[in-house]
Amino acid sequence: MMNKGPGWSLEDIAYQDIDRSRLAGHADWFGLLAASSFVEILSDLYARNLAEYYAGDDDLCAWLTQKWEKEEMQHGRALRRYVETVWPDFDWERGFAGFRAQYGPYCQTALLGPTRTLEMAARCVVETGTASFYTMIHDLSPEPVLTTLAGHIRNDEVGHYKGFYHYYRRYQDRESHSRWRVGRELWRRVAEIDSEDAYLAVRNAYQVRYPQQPFEPADFRAFRSRISGWMREAYPFPMAVKMLLKPLSLPPAVHRLVAPMLIGAARGVVALSR
Repeated sequence: MMNKGPGWSLEDIAYQDIDRSRLAGHADWFGLLAASSFVEILSDLYARNLAEYYAGDDDLCAWLTQKWEKEEMQHGRALRRYVETVWPDFDWERGFAGFRAQYGPYCQTALLGPTRTLEMAARCVVETGTASFYTMIHDLSPEPVLTTLAGHIRNDEVGHYKGFYHYYRRYQDRESHSRWRVGRELWRRVAEIDSEDAYLAVRNAYQVRYPQQPFEPADFRAFRSRISGWMREAYPFPMAVKMLLKPLSLPPAVHRLVAPMLIGAARGVVALSR
């Protein structure tokens, strides 16, 4: 694939124009954005693991390191600067150090998918989640500079999905997994989206900014429930379902039948997570 550079840079973000009054008093926005910056900047570990897993595929490894990793790291740096501008009392370095130390052991090549095709399918799920997440942030943002930043990140994540899907198709042509096997891997990865990285990122952000308030699993469940309210309002369920189904290459008639059912089911799950 072509390894084009990022279409934007931190210099394109008008940090000096941020209206801090729109977000400074909102703990949930702080937790969401700080945690996102942690996860994005940890992409150096994710990229290293993927490069090890796909050793010998020079084209894919070049795309991972020269395109995907660089853009993900830029997302993290951009979000970090935003967080430090809105919440200047937050010790970002200390929060990230705690997150990296606790989550780093989970980033192991041995934990990747059972085959190269299925790992690419799992990566499509991850990019579906990030593209949908930043679409929601873009649409809900009460602060114009964040709206712009989230739009840039969303566009990058859609591009990353296309990249991983490209390599998924290439490996699938070689390994020829059944739709059932691919679907099972997609479901497994969907079920893991709300896993350790989100909890540890949010916890480390809150513990550093609010040291007098211990952050327990129940606090994370409450945080997640509040974010579910945002999802009910603005999460792009049709886009997410379309992206999730694409690796299955369903016949058009089947897709037309299945997609609305999945959209309704996803909305129902979010509605129940109050």
